[in-house]
Amino acid sequence: MSPLAQLLTPRPGYRITPLIIYLNTAIFLFFVVLTQSVMWFPAQTLADWGANFGPWTTDGQWWRLITSVFLHGGLLHLVFNSIILANIGFFLEPLLGRWLYTGLYITTGIIASLSSVFFNFGAISVGASGAIFGLYGFFLALLMSDLFKPEVKRSFLRGTVVFIAINLVLGFTVPMIDNAAHLGGVISGFLLGFIGLPQVKRRVSRR
Repeated sequence: MSPLAQLLTPRPGYRITPLIIYLNTAIFLFFVVLTQSVMWFPAQTLADWGANFGPWTTDGQWWRLITSVFLHGGLLHLVFNSIILANIGFFLEPLLGRWLYTGLYITTGIIASLSSVFFNFGAISVGASGAIFGLYGFFLALLMSDLFKPEVKRSFLRGTVVFIAINLVLGFTVPMIDNAAHLGGVISGFLLGFIGLPQVKRRVSRR
């Protein structure tokens, strides 16, 4: 089985990540049919179908905080987020278990959306990246503990910090990137990592 097939194939301990990718892809295909476009969808169409948009979200449409996490602006947006999600999920989901992992994804996704509303009130925001940054923030907190062996810790810690730093820098330089959501996701995930660390340790010790 190829590495890509491994990342996309559900199996015991690794079901939620592929499911999220399949759900995001199904929603993407719906938009392809709806808009007759592939590379990029009109902002108004995304807003009409659940994107996070401050004036509407705060006007009672709070469900946009979560629906926006499963929408993507076009093909490259979906592919990029899916690759990153599969890579972090492949390691983190078996470590946390499906319920903690799912709760973390949804919680940090919502917090990322709230951060976007607060800092980018007039922007139409979609994408899984806020939740993905939440996973990376959680993972970073775990790496700063004594959960992993020193050699494993050093390797993963370096890669995780570099990934977060590069993407945050890009967010400050590329106007279309919602860096507020990224920051909200990574900070909330990092804090939740320290809160959830005892539970993760108990889970690991039972293996």
